[in-house]
Amino acid sequence: MKTASKVSNWFLWWLLYSVAGWVYEIIVVSIQEGHLVSRGFLYGPLCPIYGTAALLAIALLYKRVNNPVPLFVVGVTLATALEYTVSVVLERLFHQRWWDYSDFRFNIEGRVCLLASMIFGVMMILLIKVVHPRIEALTERIAVKTRVVLASVLAGLVALDFCLTIIHLLATR
Repeated sequence: MKTASKVSNWFLWWLLYSVAGWVYEIIVVSIQEGHLVSRGFLYGPLCPIYGTAALLAIALLYKRVNNPVPLFVVGVTLATALEYTVSVVLERLFHQRWWDYSDFRFNIEGRVCLLASMIFGVMMILLIKVVHPRIEALTERIAVKTRVVLASVLAGLVALDFCLTIIHLLATR
């Protein structure tokens, strides 16, 4: 049950940070556009790139790096590399762009920009130093069996969302 507990923790964290990224995206883009804008790759309220970046940061940095300067630098590097790579992959697979920083100064092909990278660096510091220690403690308060069942059900729903999204995107490209 130990492995199932760890896997369920990591999945629940990914899900939580993906939802948080979706909320962040809606707020930022809606303010930029002046009206409510739904964001994300999936139908559900998830931006998987945020969950993935958070898990990578947790795996690489959590309880290993305490100094905010290296946290910031690694956060900027990690988030920028992930954002650029995901942009290229999504565009090649589905012939569509989910974001475009072309109007921002210091951008690379509109896929990444300095401002977003700096924000992600600050977010990494907050994640590692403030947010995740609390999330980890809260997660551990949930009974192991409950966590495993919850993660399993939610994983099924996310898998269904991924399948439906990909089927739709491939049919419309």
